[in-house]
Amino acid sequence: MDQIEIRNLVPNFLNFYELANQPDHDETARWELWEGHYNFAAVPPGDQGQAMARQLLEDAWKEYGQHLSVIEKWSPDIEKVKAHLTKVKEVLGYDLPIQLVVIYFVGGFENNAFVAPFDEDRLALCLPIENGDSDITLVHELTHVVHARTAHLTAEWERTIASTILQEGLAAQLSKYVIPGKTDECYIESKKGWLQSCAKKKREIILGIIPFLTDSSSETVTKFTFGNGTTGHEREAYYAGWEIVHSLLEQGNTFEQIAHIKEEKIPKYLNQAIAGYLSQR
Repeated sequence: MDQIEIRNLVPNFLNFYELANQPDHDETARWELWEGHYNFAAVPPGDQGQAMARQLLEDAWKEYGQHLSVIEKWSPDIEKVKAHLTKVKEVLGYDLPIQLVVIYFVGGFENNAFVAPFDEDRLALCLPIENGDSDITLVHELTHVVHARTAHLTAEWERTIASTILQEGLAAQLSKYVIPGKTDECYIESKKGWLQSCAKKKREIILGIIPFLTDSSSETVTKFTFGNGTTGHEREAYYAGWEIVHSLLEQGNTFEQIAHIKEEKIPKYLNQAIAGYLSQR
């Protein structure tokens, strides 16, 4: 039986917000309170991540007051997590128990959920709630959790770009399969207009990412996720994954087959998949 632990950081955020929301507190004071009373954000590890977290806080600060009632009224729904996890396991062909910690937090309105190591046996599924709950986001992130088991994936930030592409593409396309009926933007887009802009540079994005498929450095992972890739678009690994996994599914591959490609074989597998994709376009 799956074991799901809920950790709710929303009260921690509300405590921070009450302390920080004072007229005599400037940006520095807010940041110090954030570090002391909350200190949780969807950013890469290290100094660069802390700098990004501080910028997210400042960019989002004025919006928090407008969304405070939503944040205060929000409550976790473990039954929904269990139901979607069961479905994802079924589609990916995984029948062993999953041990999982679900961490709910208040982010910076950037809609950036993520999965990270929690302890030796468990992954943490980290879900922002300031924009409300999203079944699509939940299924996307649960796909990462189950995929980590089927393919023996590392859950660390540093992993090959090939693995990043396949993971994100599988999660986006599976969320579309499980929660159908929305526009493509709903499954992959974090900023309005991003998908259409990427589509105009489709071939350039795919060609530009090929030389980095085996690169697992933090700098390169950041470049193709948070950064501007090779064509000036954020999250180019997500777009490449969306396109390549869609192509694989069109060719008759199943979600289960794709999910069981072991991590050490993903760069070669993806290189072949990209070659097939480009030959058709």
